[in-house]
Amino acid sequence: MEFELSFQPLINQFKDFQNSQLGQSIMTYTKGDFPNLAEADLVVFSVPEYRGTKHECDIDSIENIRYQLYQLFEGQERLRIADLGQLILGEKITDTYQLLTDVLVECEQRNLFTLIIGGGQDLTLSQYRSCVELGKLSNMVCFDSRFDIDHNQSGVASLTYLSEIIKIQPNVLFNFTNLGYQTYLNNQDSIKLLDKLYFDAYRLGEIRQNIEEVEPSLRNADFVSFDMGCVRISDNPSVISGSPNGFTSEEACQIMRYAGISSRLKSLGIFNYVRSKDTNFQSEKLIAQMIWCFFEGFFHKMKRFKPNDDDMVKYHISLSDGEFNTCFYKNKKLDKWWVEIPLINLKSQIPNENYFIPCSYNDYKTAVKGEIPERWWKAFQKMNQE
Repeated sequence: MEFELSFQPLINQFKDFQNSQLGQSIMTYTKGDFPNLAEADLVVFSVPEYRGTKHECDIDSIENIRYQLYQLFEGQERLRIADLGQLILGEKITDTYQLLTDVLVECEQRNLFTLIIGGGQDLTLSQYRSCVELGKLSNMVCFDSRFDIDHNQSGVASLTYLSEIIKIQPNVLFNFTNLGYQTYLNNQDSIKLLDKLYFDAYRLGEIRQNIEEVEPSLRNADFVSFDMGCVRISDNPSVISGSPNGFTSEEACQIMRYAGISSRLKSLGIFNYVRSKDTNFQSEKLIAQMIWCFFEGFFHKMKRFKPNDDDMVKYHISLSDGEFNTCFYKNKKLDKWWVEIPLINLKSQIPNENYFIPCSYNDYKTAVKGEIPERWWKAFQKMNQE
């Protein structure tokens, strides 16, 4: 594909930044000057596509996020970041979906991480379709107060995209995890459906008790979709479908850092931002700071886990009065945990006799008591279903 032709250069060149601000170091696509992607670790671009929502947004409003981001100072470590500007929108929304899919495929083939600033959350469809085109069995993680499943035939793409993902063939979605849902905003049928599919869903209250519990899910994710509506509206006024309850701005930034350190993650989308009349640019500053925290985590990205690594400690555990046996692994340097999932009914797409998933220290403590951790149990059922 003609990669450069997929983007519209930035009109504002964001001059007059100080030497140590991001605006001086990010390689930005301006007219006649496309960044050299061979010198980039990750790419950022905006996709102001709102036709899949009930809302309209000035396509230039996302530039407010850029301006806030470029004003932030670099951390101690420097990344090679390329800002590709704005993805060119298609005549139809499906054209935008396809172009974004093609761009994501191209970025992964070039070993570039992709950070998308949206736009409606229905753009998550393109993140998944890129995995389909690459033929890659994938894990999807969403931060959302609602399950975007179509039970009421609403026809609003940003509220129903998960239903579309589940129907796409071939099906390469190995696991879906929703983090931060609020029960009173969801149909009970949706909750039952996710449980039936052995997908993972964690309530907002569960996560806020210990925000570190989101890290294992992010460590196992291939792509992440973050709905800004899961951040409480008092911290985030420029949003589609805000709620009084939700993650705090500090928690949103911590989540982004966890996402950054994941060695498996290939794309991250921040969606459902829509400009409000907030004169203080509160949401724009928050999104910019979330992206900064992601960059900081990305620099410290951990390596892929191997059970036989020298810095791993292995713990044999018996669960449920000896009914199940498993092993936990702890990386001594990173203080990160993994757990083994025994494969009884071996699936053809999983070549190993055992499968390993990231977990938390709390999962290990639960297992030591002889109890079965929920994370382990759902993965075991999924891997060994008839």
